[in-house]
Amino acid sequence: MRHLIIAAVSAVILLTSCKKSTEENIEEPIQGDAVLKTGTLVSNSKTTSGTVKIVRGTDNVVRLVFENLSTGNGPDVRVWLSPNTSANPYQEVGTLKAVTGNFSYDLSSNIDYTANNRVLIWCVDFSVLFGHAVLQ
Repeated sequence: MRHLIIAAVSAVILLTSCKKSTEENIEEPIQGDAVLKTGTLVSNSKTTSGTVKIVRGTDNVVRLVFENLSTGNGPDVRVWLSPNTSANPYQEVGTLKAVTGNFSYDLSSNIDYTANNRVLIWCVDFSVLFGHAVLQ
């Protein structure tokens, strides 16, 4: 009986560790930001939708903003900027904060969103592109 309980607890931990919370790190889009570029997310290996924007905030910080994101779960999912959808080369923005909702990332000054005009939602563990958007 003890082995069954340990196995059940281990299974629950394993299954929930790969799921991105839809409540974690959710923010409302910031009002008053100047939109520099925008794109619509499209599906690749996972059904993906939503809008991404590069904005300059009233605080002069450049951000990558996700609005109405919906994509699939996976282990080690990252947000990258790249000049193509093969992710070679790429610049990492960060770990995907959630699989649904609105949130943003502050972009460091070394991120070149003009040359790297594709936003990629990339699963590192499986080298799979979940979805992408072209920033225009």
